[in-house]
Amino acid sequence: MKQKLTCTIALLVLTISLQAQQLFWFIENSKIGYKNLTGATIIQPKYGMAGNFTNGITYASAGHSTISGKFGFIDKKGNWVIQPDFDAADDFTEGLARVLKNGKWGFINTKGKMIIAPQFRLCFSFINGHAKASNENNNWGLIDTEGKYVIEPVYYDITDMGKEKVLAVKKTIGSKWQIINILKDPVSEKEFSLVRNFAEGLAPARDETDKWGFINAKGEWVIEPVYTNAASFSGGLAAVETDYAKWGFIDKFNTFLIKPEYDRQSAFKQGFALVEKGKYYMYINKTGEVVLQFEK
Repeated sequence: MKQKLTCTIALLVLTISLQAQQLFWFIENSKIGYKNLTGATIIQPKYGMAGNFTNGITYASAGHSTISGKFGFIDKKGNWVIQPDFDAADDFTEGLARVLKNGKWGFINTKGKMIIAPQFRLCFSFINGHAKASNENNNWGLIDTEGKYVIEPVYYDITDMGKEKVLAVKKTIGSKWQIINILKDPVSEKEFSLVRNFAEGLAPARDETDKWGFINAKGEWVIEPVYTNAASFSGGLAAVETDYAKWGFIDKFNTFLIKPEYDRQSAFKQGFALVEKGKYYMYINKTGEVVLQFEK
């Protein structure tokens, strides 16, 4: 029992320590900087755009520096660890980050080495080993970490692939969304007016009445479509909108753990979500407690 208590205390201390090291994005005079959990400014607001730290680094734009408007990656001290040499960038996922160079998108690793040459009209971050990417004809498919299409770009739109190796596709501008597997075989006869990314086993989907719920990998409704908008699950919670007005967060049992009172929201990352309410930005934890707040 004593050993178990010691381990529990050690885990609690580690959790508190890790949270203390987290940095939170904020805006001041139209520039982005970072605060810690106590509200102390760690990185002065000087970036035109910036993201969320992953493994100690995040993208940022140089703003009004000598390399105006270019994107690179900074560490938690605000030092450039990958020089601002890109026209746009995004945070790292699964060891790769998408970057824009000379009008084309590709991917770099955490050392700044180009792993997938810029060649896509547009692409998004890697999820479960795949990334959605579009070609010159504006058609979408899925690529692997070598930049090769595993699902050819023949769709009008496409979601990321879930861990269950299923995704949703829209064949043409006028067609409905269908659920397919990696072999492009339909896994359900059901169709939806819109589907968003699968995450944690579920995907937000919209029915013919324009109401949102959540489906599983078989296209079955797990949470009935009763909401006016919905986002993918992250950290066990999903943001949903009620009556075209306010956002809150539900769990997979469709229980509101955070009541709908926010104007806008982002997904939970590392235990916190950035939300907007009135004239304030707020970081909340999974109980809805405000841990950091600042004016827009």
